[in-house]
Amino acid sequence: MDNIHIFDNITSAELDKMMVCFKSEIKAFPAHEQLLSSSAGTSQIGVLLSGEADLVKYDFDGYRSILEHLSRQDIFGHLLLLSLGETPMEVVSCTACKVLFFDYSCLIKRCSHACAHHSILVNNVLQILSVKTRQLHTRLDILSQRSIRGKLLTYFRHLAYEHQSESFLLPFTLNSMADYLFIDRSAMLREMKKMREEGLIQSKGRQITLQLHE
Repeated sequence: MDNIHIFDNITSAELDKMMVCFKSEIKAFPAHEQLLSSSAGTSQIGVLLSGEADLVKYDFDGYRSILEHLSRQDIFGHLLLLSLGETPMEVVSCTACKVLFFDYSCLIKRCSHACAHHSILVNNVLQILSVKTRQLHTRLDILSQRSIRGKLLTYFRHLAYEHQSESFLLPFTLNSMADYLFIDRSAMLREMKKMREEGLIQSKGRQITLQLHE
């Protein structure tokens, strides 16, 4: 499991200096509030300091799809929040959140002080982008499955590998999981019921246990 965060190896004192230089600001949001939208044309980078959020898009019929689930110290914004044609994307809080915002230009431009911690920050962002690329490959593996069962089992196997345990907690609700897997919620619940009856999984709320004997 990857645990690379944007502020790794940067001290609190260095971070305070850098955030003043970046003219950053911290904003608090309640649950179910838009944090940022691709349609706004902003160049801001957001760092989730607390809470959870989803990167979502809506199709022309109004159906919601979750593209990414974000948790503490995840980043979003410029270059990571590009509109897909006429369907803009937005980041929406799942819980109450605190977000640190700064302008993208501050990240790519070196200040006159040429601080070492600025270079560390840029390196951390590059590593995070590398992790996001690997996560995208995982997502494609899941969504390429032809059946609802295939998508569920592939997703559950990835989560089991990530947690190094056959028992794990889903990162979001069943409703949100259906949106994340691009499947109908009722059909997903019916398939999960069949999988329980066949002894492939145990589930209680968001707690899932794989029982695969291959």
